[in-house]
Formats: sequence, C-alpha cells, structure tokens
Amino acid sequence: MVRWISIVLLNIGAMSAAGNLAGCSYTGPSDPEKGRYMPERTIEQVQEENTNEWMAIPGVEGIGIGLFEDKPCIKVFSSRKAEELRGKIPSTVEGYLVIIEETGTFRALEQQ
Repeated sequence: MVRWISIVLLNIGAMSAAGNLAGCSYTGPSDPEKGRYMPERTIEQVQEENTNEWMAIPGVEGIGIGLFEDKPCIKVFSSRKAEELRGKIPSTVEGYLVIIEETGTFRALEQQ
C-alpha cells in the first residue's frame, strides 16, 4: 500500500513538473473533466466544517450548497453586500467555489 501511494505521488509530481515546464498552471477550482485539482473531501464535509465560523460573522444569515455554472458550490446567504464579507470569507475552500449571495435578513414565518 505504501509503495502504491509513493508511486502515485511520484507520478503526480512528474506530471506537475511537466505541466510547469510546458507553461501550464492551475487556473481555479475543481474541474475533474479538465484534469485539474480534485477535492479530497466532499462539499458537505467542507461546508459543515466552516458553517459555525461563518455563521458567527455579522450579516451571515445562512450557509447552503448550490450550483454555479452547473458545478457544486457553497452559498453564503447574507443580509450585507458581498464586498463587506469577502475579506472574512474566502472565494474558494478546498477547491469548492464560495458564492456570497445578498438575500436580506432571514425570518421565521408565523404558523397559522
């Protein structure tokens, strides 16, 4: 098992070096179809790990998983403008895009 992991890591290193020599570079979040970075953890795991920290930021109303250009992303719902939160919330986490969406304040509906 250790030998297999070593071989895989050596191959990844060789491909990375070859790509750099050819002028290629990493261009953004995960896109497995184009051979780019593939996240090690699921988007649900990444969202769960960051939810408490982000919910503690004033103006953050909720966190969810959505789609951006047909790819999964983490959505941060905010009662403030995205620019106000961008310094506190990264644009990507572990290869997943993080979208800040201004929604206004969340309120529970009254039950009838």
